Amino acid sequence: MPRRATPIDPTIGERIQARRELRRWSIRHAASRAGIAHTTWSRIERGELRTDRYMVADIAAALECSIADLTGQPYAPADRQLEAAHIAAERLWQTMMALPLDEPPSAGRPVDGDLWRESELVRDLYARTDYAGALGRLVALVPVLHTAAHGPDSATALTAAVQVYGVGMGALLNLGHPAYAWLAAQRCIEAAQRLGDPAALAVAAVNRGRVSAHTGAYGPARTTVERAADELERHADAPAALDVLGFTHLSRAHHATGMRDHDAAAGHLAEAARLAARTGETEAWDLQWGPRNVGLWTVAHQIDTGRSGEAVETAAGLDVATLPAVRTVYLYTDLARALADVRRNDEAVRMLLAAERVAPQHTRSSAAARETARALLHKARRASAVQSLCERMGVAD
Repeated sequence: MPRRATPIDPTIGERIQARRELRRWSIRHAASRAGIAHTTWSRIERGELRTDRYMVADIAAALECSIADLTGQPYAPADRQLEAAHIAAERLWQTMMALPLDEPPSAGRPVDGDLWRESELVRDLYARTDYAGALGRLVALVPVLHTAAHGPDSATALTAAVQVYGVGMGALLNLGHPAYAWLAAQRCIEAAQRLGDPAALAVAAVNRGRVSAHTGAYGPARTTVERAADELERHADAPAALDVLGFTHLSRAHHATGMRDHDAAAGHLAEAARLAARTGETEAWDLQWGPRNVGLWTVAHQIDTGRSGEAVETAAGLDVATLPAVRTVYLYTDLARALADVRRNDEAVRMLLAAERVAPQHTRSSAAARETARALLHKARRASAVQSLCERMGVAD
């Protein structure tokens, strides 16, 4: 069967312009609604200025549309793995809709086999950014978890549910399905509430906060995570409490940055670093918590606050050799943005190619990677390499 042609998508700037013209607004009026200079808006529309995730959220709010309307997710390049991932996303959404955890099982699948081992496989597939594999197996696992959560070994099933629904949330969000990801985060919260573990509740809150922040709702995201973190602090001697508490500080730093509260963001990053120095590197709740993860978030924060040169220096001191692909791909993508900002274009291309090598499904679905590749297409001397990458992404200049 011949492969279908790869659709070529507009740039974020072109989408912004189309939305603005649909409203029949001038650039000055639209920019004033977003709280940015009209010259900045104009440069964004012309593709002369790269937007960060916080600016896209502001522009989407000004244009009264969703962030996805501007970023264009989910993408559909001619990639069999991504096609399978999007099909599995639809099937998982239908399965999750049918099985809320507060409903007792009626015709649920019987628990046969090693439920925990299967959940570990799903989590491992996600860690390797095999979103098609993780979501496909999760479709079959969810009914089993639902039945087991109401059985004699409910604690094991609910612990697994918190983790695999978190995996589902991450994969769905990275593929560009925020509404489906919200449902996965809600099922994660339901499992944590039934489990009654403060660390699990905070993990679930971070997951929901991540989806909220992805859609630009930084205030509600921050409130959700702060409430869970306050409760967790009262149980600081519980297993993995400090690990999860440290991660909530990273999450809240992101939310604070989105709200332009840079002092609070810096404070949360500093507290995360303090806790990471105390705990060291851990793997509790699949957070990959520790000083390295704090470093990864610091790099992203420096880029998003206009300090790309500092971000490159920070990244140079990070040892990420043993981190899973789902963590390293963010660093490579962030570094590509930073290197492009400081006009080290050849190195930026190499970072994007490294990101694609370790996590092709993620990189080809990433708004940040795609827009960076598009910007580099005519700037980099290694034009053939970035052109091939753009073709695989379905990106045109």
